[in-house]
Amino acid sequence: MLISILSASTRINRASHRVALALEQYINGQGIHTARILDLAEYHFPVLEEVLHRHPNPPDGLEAFADEIRQSDAYIFVSPEYNGSYTSALKNAVDYLKEGEFSKKAIGIVGVSAGMMGGIRAGMAMQQLALAIFGFPVPQMLLVGQVTQRFDETGNLTDPSFEKNIQGFLKQFTWLAEAVSEKKMEIAAG
Repeated sequence: MLISILSASTRINRASHRVALALEQYINGQGIHTARILDLAEYHFPVLEEVLHRHPNPPDGLEAFADEIRQSDAYIFVSPEYNGSYTSALKNAVDYLKEGEFSKKAIGIVGVSAGMMGGIRAGMAMQQLALAIFGFPVPQMLLVGQVTQRFDETGNLTDPSFEKNIQGFLKQFTWLAEAVSEKKMEIAAG
């Protein structure tokens, strides 16, 4: 199963990207599924003018991004909390696509903050986004408070006590993603 991790912060010196790196390493290290990061900071999409399928001159990288999304079997949205919600970069990228790209696929939600609350309001808002694009949000979120005390710049876990949170989240996420993927294969096989 191919899992795309959307790293949603485009800020300089962003700390939430550490969590995306950690999840990619963790999933790939298990050797069961393949994870890749789609880093929104690398795409530089302008503010939405028109959805991709109707855009007369799509922004650079948008077609490639949409192809990466379509190829994915499941997603993990990783976003810091900005003013009580997730990043505008995530909303902008998702809005460029049809909801069909995410339809009937599992979406794991990861809220990140420098404070104690772990981006819970961003997480709740991302669950609503997942529903709006016809995805299946995993009820259990991974909330990462005090991110700079838990992960280093390369995504290595520096707080061993937090590993149980990652394992619990990924157990729930992969269970749902595998179940949805199996059901889709059953339907396709007729």
